Order: sequence, then C-alpha cells, then structure tokens
Amino acid sequence: MTARWRSRALLLGFWVLPALVATLGFRVVPSRYNPTLSLWGIFLSQLLIWGAWGVWSLVIVAVSDRVPLERGRLLAAIAAHLPLSVVVIGAQIVVTAKVSAGFSLIARPPVPLHLDSVLAIGLRSYGDLLIVVYVAVVGAHAAFRWHARWREETLRAERLNADLAHASLQALQAQLNPHFLFNALNAIVTLIGRDRDAAERTTVRLAELLRATLAAGAEHECTLAEEQGLTARYLEIESVRFADRLHVRWEIPAELRAAIVPTFALQPLVENAIRHGIAQRAGPGTIEIAAHAERDVLHLSVRDDGVGLGAPPLGEGAGIALANLRARLERLYGSAAALTLRPRSDGPGTEADVRLPLRSADP
Repeated sequence: MTARWRSRALLLGFWVLPALVATLGFRVVPSRYNPTLSLWGIFLSQLLIWGAWGVWSLVIVAVSDRVPLERGRLLAAIAAHLPLSVVVIGAQIVVTAKVSAGFSLIARPPVPLHLDSVLAIGLRSYGDLLIVVYVAVVGAHAAFRWHARWREETLRAERLNADLAHASLQALQAQLNPHFLFNALNAIVTLIGRDRDAAERTTVRLAELLRATLAAGAEHECTLAEEQGLTARYLEIESVRFADRLHVRWEIPAELRAAIVPTFALQPLVENAIRHGIAQRAGPGTIEIAAHAERDVLHLSVRDDGVGLGAPPLGEGAGIALANLRARLERLYGSAAALTLRPRSDGPGTEADVRLPLRSADP
C-alpha cells in the first residue's frame, strides 16, 4: 500500500473513534425513543453517521490538495470551500436524519418531512457542530501539509549541509596531499647534492608512505594506531634528511590506539615542529608525540625543543598544514574539537595540542 492510500485509509478509520464515543454516550443515557436498542445497533447507527464524514473528508482533502490553504491562495481556497461546505453539511444533515429515524433514535414525524424541513431542523439542532467539524478537517489537512513541507525543507537543508561539509572535507584533503608531497620532494632534492644514498632511501620511503596514504583512501577518520603508522613513515623520511639531529619520542598508551582521530592529524603537527623548531636549531632536537584521555576528551600533543613561536616562518607554505587541520577539525567535530599552539612551559620550544571527542573503534 502506498503512502497516499495508507493516509486515506487512516482518514477513514479515524471516524470510528467519534462513533465509539457516541455509542458510549447512548449506552450511558439511552435514547428515550428506543431505549432497548442493542449495543451493536447503537454502534452501527453511529458508525453510519460518523462514517459519512469519512467520505466527506476524502472529498475535502482532494479539494484542499488542489486548492491548498496557504499564503497567496487563501481567497481561492475560501471560494472553493464555501460551496463545498454547504453541500457537505446539507448531505450530512440528511444522512443523520435518515439514520436516526431508521434506528428510532428520534421521534418519528406524523407525516414525512420535505427536504427543506429536514435541512432547517438539522441546521437549527446541530448545524454549528457540523460547521466546526468541516473547518477542523480543513485545518487539520492544512496543518499536515505545513508539517510535511517543514520536514521536507529541514531534510533538504540537512542534506545540503552534509553535502557541503563533505565537499569541503574532500577539498581540504586534496589540498593536504600535494602540500605534503611537495615538502617530501623538496627534502629529496636537498639530499641529492650531498648524499645520493640518503636521497635514494628517502625516495623509497616516500613511495611506501604514498602507498600507505592511498591505502587509507578518502576516509576522513582512522584509528590512532593507523595515524601513528603514517606519521612514523613520514618521520623516517625526515630522519634521513636530518640524520642525528632529529630524535623522536612516542608516548601513546596501548588503550588509546583504537581511538578515532582525523586522518593526518599528527603529521601536520610533526611537520610544523620540524620546520619551525628542529630545523632552526644549530644542534640536535627532540620531538615528543603523546596522547592522553581526560574523561570523554582525547588530547594529542606534539612538543619540540626548538626555537619557539617567536622565530620567523620558513618557506612560502608555512602555516598551510595547521590551517588545514583546524578547518578539518571544525567541519568534523564543530566546537567539540580545537587546536592550540603555545610555548612550552618547561623550557624552550613549542607545544601543539589537539582536543577531540574520545571515541573508540572497538565495539
């Protein structure tokens, strides 16, 4: 059954409810003209009276669909419903009179009444109620249409926001990969003139890193263990370039290795620490990569003992990686994530801290 026919069936079935209520009323206070009428007879009479409204409702809904009660079409809707309401209310008065007389719920007139008399008595007795019922049907239909339109617009806006966020993330990821590749190739070019063997080893490790990056696909998130593996491959390349000047210390607990993090969350922080910290030192330097959890928050930190934040940036592309990471964090987690860059409190150097919602890939 389609949604349209299901809604029509529900509309017809709705009128069983007032029929049941009316049956209960006649059961509590029986009709003085036919007090011995059985419960089934009472229910059948009320079902015929209120069931007629089910038929009228279908007609009203069909007209309301063609001429909806909405801004810009109010006059047309009123012009359509005024004559229809006269016909529906008149027909309902006739149905009510015939059924009531057939089940002896009202006094039988000594002579059959003409149609105009039946209509006049019905309007006087319960015409106001019929008008209220008609208006209620029209109003309920308009409310359902407004609600359906509101839901449709809400879903459309959600889909649009999701599409925009996905497109933005794809663009940021596409920007990140060439940026990293450029830096790695630049390191290889630097090595070619002074150490061809180191340049060859770096090229091989770059190929391995690119394969690992492609294997990650277009996913925007991965486990912390996978991110650690990608970052370790990147550091292998930088270790060839800096030789004994670069020392790396990892402090990632085993229980956090299944935590979900953005893909390439650590690599930009490590790159920033190398370029703006270690590369500007005269002697060797150390990078500390750590992770710890505070309740439902995951912290990723990269610290270096370089020259600190006051040093001038190196190269034209300085800051691209961190700006990229900040934008991806905002699009993935909103205000629940943040990237903070500050001087180290325990000595020279810089500390980068990423705050994320703590989620695990484990069931």
